[in-house]
Amino acid sequence: MSMHTHDQESIDRRQLVVRLGGLLSVAALLAGCSSSRQTAALPDVNWPEDELRRPPAPRPRIATPKPAAPSGIPTGIIPRSDWARGAPIAARMTPAQSISRITIHHDGMDSFTSTDRGSAAARLEQIRNAHLNRPGEPFGDIGYHYVIDPAGRVWQGRTLQWQGAHVAKQNQGNLGICVLGNYQLQSPSDRSLETLDRFVGEQMATYRVPTSRVYTHRELASTACPGNNLQPLIARSRSAGFSSRA
Repeated sequence: MSMHTHDQESIDRRQLVVRLGGLLSVAALLAGCSSSRQTAALPDVNWPEDELRRPPAPRPRIATPKPAAPSGIPTGIIPRSDWARGAPIAARMTPAQSISRITIHHDGMDSFTSTDRGSAAARLEQIRNAHLNRPGEPFGDIGYHYVIDPAGRVWQGRTLQWQGAHVAKQNQGNLGICVLGNYQLQSPSDRSLETLDRFVGEQMATYRVPTSRVYTHRELASTACPGNNLQPLIARSRSAGFSSRA
């Protein structure tokens, strides 16, 4: 065998090894993609063949998602811990989305005119229990995010990390505000109305919600809520941009 022939065979063997190595590398990459999708339960993404022939692009930095709502509560709001006698049931609730609308309610039970703080707290707990024990579809907490009592106090309801439960099938991004009482049977107090105007206006500014996205419950569903004695007053406030009650 000549030196030339021996060198050529060595070259041929090296090329064969390189080719086999390349094929094994491609096979390993394909197996790795498939395996990672199965074990990590990732979405079924496409893997174009072109991706195997070009170097991977640098992975983009992913910013930490911002919460859909502030973690605290506005100044002057009575916290949930001051009245609720039980913790929320997270398994029954949905994480909140960014707030894009506001809906106003009454509680729709019997008339309620007391300005006593303890009576308002007891009323809130009564509503929470009713919502937790709702037949067929029990809630994980009181359905409203905020509640206004006849004395004009604002109480924290369901925390803002959770989607509300106050308008059937329309709770996404919907801030729920309830005025204690039944305004089919009674008229709202001046203090509750003043607070409602101010508080709704503040939430509109905080979440950049226009007046066209502030509703009453009856405007979104077949219900008497928030009552015939409160509905026209809310419509009047909406016309004024929730800025005054003059």
